[in-house]
Amino acid sequence: MPIRHDIFPRRRVPGTKVTIPVPPPDLVSRPRLLTLLDEASDAVMVFVGAPAGFGKTVLLADWAHRRGRGGVAWVSADAGDNDDRLLWSAILEALCGCARIPAASPLRQLAVPRAPSTDLGFLAQVAESLDALPGPVLLVLDGTQEITASCVWRGLRALVRHRPAGLRLAVSSRREPPLALVRARLAADLVELGPPQLRFSAEEAATFVRSTGAGIPPEQLGLLVARTEGWPAGLRLAAAAAARSGSLRDFFAGRDQAVLDYLVDEVLAPLTTAQRDLLRAISICDDVPAGLAAALGGRPEAEAMLRELGEPAARVVHSGGTPPQHRLPPLLRTYLRAELLRRAPERTRTLHATAARWFADHDRPASALLHSVRSGNATRLREQLRRHAVTLFLSGDHHVLRLALAVLDGRQVTADPLLALVSAALCLETGDTSAAGLQLARAEAAWPDRPSAELTVLRQLAYSRLAQLDRSPVQAVRAAERVDEELAGHTGLGGLATLQRTGVLIACHERGPAREELVRVLDAAQDHGQDFLVARCLTTLGGLACYDGDYRVMDTLARRVAARCPADAPRRSLEGAQACALLAYGALLRGEPAECVDQAKRIGRLLGDAPARTARNLRLIAETLRGAAEFELGGWQAGLRRMRRARTHLGAGRACPAEHAALCAVLEHRAALRLGAAAQARETVRWAQPMLARSGELLVLRARTQLRLGRPGAASSVLRSLADEEAPMVLPWVAIEASVISVQAALAARAQERAVRFLDHALRTAEPADVRFPFVFAPPDVVAFLTARLGRLGRGERFAGQVLALRRRLHTPPMPAPLTERERSVLRLLPTQRSIDEIAQDLTVSPNTVKTHVRGIYAKLDVRSRRDAVAIALRRGLLDTELTDFTS
Repeated sequence: MPIRHDIFPRRRVPGTKVTIPVPPPDLVSRPRLLTLLDEASDAVMVFVGAPAGFGKTVLLADWAHRRGRGGVAWVSADAGDNDDRLLWSAILEALCGCARIPAASPLRQLAVPRAPSTDLGFLAQVAESLDALPGPVLLVLDGTQEITASCVWRGLRALVRHRPAGLRLAVSSRREPPLALVRARLAADLVELGPPQLRFSAEEAATFVRSTGAGIPPEQLGLLVARTEGWPAGLRLAAAAAARSGSLRDFFAGRDQAVLDYLVDEVLAPLTTAQRDLLRAISICDDVPAGLAAALGGRPEAEAMLRELGEPAARVVHSGGTPPQHRLPPLLRTYLRAELLRRAPERTRTLHATAARWFADHDRPASALLHSVRSGNATRLREQLRRHAVTLFLSGDHHVLRLALAVLDGRQVTADPLLALVSAALCLETGDTSAAGLQLARAEAAWPDRPSAELTVLRQLAYSRLAQLDRSPVQAVRAAERVDEELAGHTGLGGLATLQRTGVLIACHERGPAREELVRVLDAAQDHGQDFLVARCLTTLGGLACYDGDYRVMDTLARRVAARCPADAPRRSLEGAQACALLAYGALLRGEPAECVDQAKRIGRLLGDAPARTARNLRLIAETLRGAAEFELGGWQAGLRRMRRARTHLGAGRACPAEHAALCAVLEHRAALRLGAAAQARETVRWAQPMLARSGELLVLRARTQLRLGRPGAASSVLRSLADEEAPMVLPWVAIEASVISVQAALAARAQERAVRFLDHALRTAEPADVRFPFVFAPPDVVAFLTARLGRLGRGERFAGQVLALRRRLHTPPMPAPLTERERSVLRLLPTQRSIDEIAQDLTVSPNTVKTHVRGIYAKLDVRSRRDAVAIALRRGLLDTELTDFTS
């Protein structure tokens, strides 16, 4: 077909319109999305569709630059492209800028007719010219939501329908363009990226925040991603806000003016006045059930408006479910709510009162109470508390209860025993036994002559829980026995009463009946939506599984509890901390020390400075687990010091449960011997003896000591006494540790067959419980023996392979040769600048002996001078005997 030379030449196009944008300096390249785009090479079309701020242009520009300018034609669309000739002039200009278009291609000479999108001859020439190209060209049309003229889209549809071999079309838009997308989807000719794919993952968000240098603390990243829902513009606005003010406080509170301006200009500007007003009204609610929008907005058509705003053309509202429920994006909701409160505080209170009435009428007490709090109506608030406080406590809506009680005048709570008891119960669930005791005293002072059954049982439960958290085991059992289960059965507190009474069964070691009761209560609580009771049951069942050595079950139950805790839950949570303790323990036993450290840190954040004995013990056990994990990650001295500090604070005698004592002793003693800290190992044994008398753990400590002294026969002899079952294990997994020690002792005694037998037994025992710790961090001779046995381990083959693979992934640095006790004594005196003779005199040894020890220190620290030895010792913590802070 001959080239057409109309009297209409191409329109002049600004160079910036057909130039690929330069990605921003803080670009976070997204390989997962680029890979999806690269895999679209055989597709006719790519569509990147999302509302403003999702990084559509940045992503396509990054992709285009990676493909190379020679094969990419870029057009940035704007409102001017509703002029048909201007758009096609820009398309041809962009194509002619591609090196892949030959100099003789008709595309370089083609003129643009008056109405190109309806000129079939022109469109045919474009398609034929593209078909003749030696390779396909990528044409990117960016921002096509600006093109609203239907006649313009007609030509693009015709071009796509021709499917020229030399063209791949990529379109970005805030709304779905009027192209044949449905047909392309059915033919698998379309690759789509929408908001779900474009949202930043937690890892991408962390990378982006680091690249901006905004100084956002890592612990706030989870909340930031949740509040922005991974919206790229939201993350960028947050980084800018943090850079301006030094924190995210204003950003999270909806007070950053730059964020508000962006939302108004980019998100709200295309909406009508009525739509914007409706969004402001519903912003007071996190979720808007069907029917509530009409009540808040005063518009019968509010539901239809929200559905329209949830369609792909707008995507300002998220709608779903049956019946439908609507929700604004968290960041938009926060800023609309803050703006409404600033500009119309009275209207805000009125809207909350309307919402409170609506939720109360629809049997949603938690939401009704929350909006009553925000409306400031104390009378209505007190009425709702008296009616629903116990129900909300059992359902786990503790945050709402705390807000409501905080709003009421203190005298109103003091004068009402029900409110005082609920307040005490809430304090107990954060471990604040001091505040709980004060509230119990207030309840007693206002106690009625004829209390209701609910009030009586609630008081019994409060005292039982207080004893469980802060008294001796004997006192806890006595208090639990006073709970009247029969009376509780006539109230809504029956399940909680049974749960509290299971503590008696557990204390009497009747774990089977306790478990049956807990499962029964759990099932009923799940049926009635009593989430707090569900979490308590799961945590207690997880503890029982831990006692029994069912560590897989323990971990599963603890994860169920953790999953029920929202990301923005209040800081303190005793139940959450107990779940994290089980998760930290499980992670250590699985040989995953990094996860153990993370969970142990969370325990400290969830407990704060709660004074309850249970909270204190949890903090110290968390420190023990964290110290053991840090030790295995290569922080040998720091980890060992952390464990010692936790043990000394944990105390001894009846104050320390046997399970806690066993865990502390086994982990610290093991680490101390491996590092050559014999004195600390002896100290640990002395501490544990009164609490672990006649236990298997104490025999394990003795066997380890004998092995460390080079007496494998004595170690084996000690461990053989475990077989008579007169020394039961407090911690089931330590039996596996004992088998590994037996392997080591047999290897040292060159008893190969015995080593094989013990290794097979250890693997068979460890695999069902997924206990990898004794193998992953075993001494080198045991690891070498395990490796040599591969292919001959039978049922343990798969588990052994997993253990060795985990060892390789951890890349734990080799442990330095341990210093002897005498070398440690000499090392402690090196920083004092005493001479060799003076050190010898202090230690009552000869100078030659001191010189020998100094040479040993130099060799083990790989140094050549006293100054370097002191520096290395300080860096490794060998000279620091106290841990100043074990909460950081």
